[in-house]
Amino acid sequence: MWLRLIEKVLRRLLRKYFLVLPRDSHGILHDGVLTSVDLADHQIVDKTRYLIVEKGKYAFVPRPYWIRRHTVDTSVQAIIDNSVKAFDDFWTDNRCVAEYLVEARKDFYREVLNNCQMYLHGRVVDVGCGPGFVAQALSSSGLVREIYGFDFSAASIKRCREEVPGGHFFVGDVYRASCRNESFDVVICMETLEHLEEPDMAIRELFRLCRDGGHVIITVPNGASDQYVGHINFWTEEAFRALLPGLGAVKFWYCQEGKTMLFLVENRGVRRETCSA
Repeated sequence: MWLRLIEKVLRRLLRKYFLVLPRDSHGILHDGVLTSVDLADHQIVDKTRYLIVEKGKYAFVPRPYWIRRHTVDTSVQAIIDNSVKAFDDFWTDNRCVAEYLVEARKDFYREVLNNCQMYLHGRVVDVGCGPGFVAQALSSSGLVREIYGFDFSAASIKRCREEVPGGHFFVGDVYRASCRNESFDVVICMETLEHLEEPDMAIRELFRLCRDGGHVIITVPNGASDQYVGHINFWTEEAFRALLPGLGAVKFWYCQEGKTMLFLVENRGVRRETCSA
């Protein structure tokens, strides 16, 4: 009852500035009209033209009155679902990739690598390597001996091979990578686990790939503020720490002014449960 009362009050206070969409809405909002869609249709949606409304969450949509009096966020971000086809379509489209790799995102990648610089050495793998920017930065840094990367999207791997000719890239499964135990000195997984239905299984695989005494570097959005529709998981720092193996030291940073969480974990004695050929 109290929640409904609070909702009613908020609607009255904010209705001049925002359109408040109810929880049962699920679709695309364009020009003030909400159209129901099935987000499993693997469509790429341009967020500069549309607003995705996720079922089960409220979305506050600025009205023209608000926009005229406030600075508009001009950043461009495409919304995609988590299928292989959707990511293949995304990484194939040069316009989408250019809009994805805006300077703010590049600055975020640089921030992570700078924080972890003293731990980057030897053979490094980027799990979920996407457009290859992190691999390219590592390759040109002079810090690492060999750079590897894998992604479930063949379009991602093609792009990475073009961006980093000296790297080693392959299509791979984050749950069952075709690499032997302890293949790498450093395992990096950035902005990937939030898309997965079984993140705990993927985390075990990251530690399987990392040698004993090596380091696993993970970034995930701060679930307290993240509302991206393509994400499945929304963690706080404490919730994500609970997923990490209880061995080895953990270093933690907030990045992007608190929007993203960075975990650097020393791999000490994590049990090897699988071994791919």
